[in-house]
Amino acid sequence: MASVYIYPVHQALLDSLIATSKAKSVMAGTKTGPFREMRDAYIFAASLALALNQPASIDQIPASKKDAIQIQDRVFFGAEGARELAAIVVLTSPDGGDVARETLRSQLDMLSEQEVGQRLALLDRFAYSGFEWLRERQDDESGVRDLLLSAIDSVDCVQRQADDDSSVQDPLWSMLRGLESEAL
Repeated sequence: MASVYIYPVHQALLDSLIATSKAKSVMAGTKTGPFREMRDAYIFAASLALALNQPASIDQIPASKKDAIQIQDRVFFGAEGARELAAIVVLTSPDGGDVARETLRSQLDMLSEQEVGQRLALLDRFAYSGFEWLRERQDDESGVRDLLLSAIDSVDCVQRQADDDSSVQDPLWSMLRGLESEAL
């Protein structure tokens, strides 16, 4: 059984992102974050790093998962957008480095149910980087709402040119809409 992980270094941030009833620490008792579940905060963090194209290297992620929060794949994939995000990470991650894939066939193999652990390990790299991005900027913002708006604004700035007044259009949006239409 495969899982995704949220590491102890991100625990305080996670507590501020999720609703009070789901927070693990006593310090989070007075806060109510914008996300109902840990997996939703995880998806936001991974999406942020994916949009910024900033996966963490394998060396940056703690080797020990002893104190990390584990979200099993069966629970994680129950979140809206989790399956799609895990697939997009495989298909859009840059080749080379420690994401070694040489062919489209190896990417498709990684999308198979037999390789879900490898796919989620890659997704962990993005989530870790996204949580780090949020943690590093947390003190610069007046609250969680401003932090999330700053994150969204940063992604918006990456996708737009300085003189572009058009709305941002995700290049994968049409592909996802097509897949959704086929599923219906």
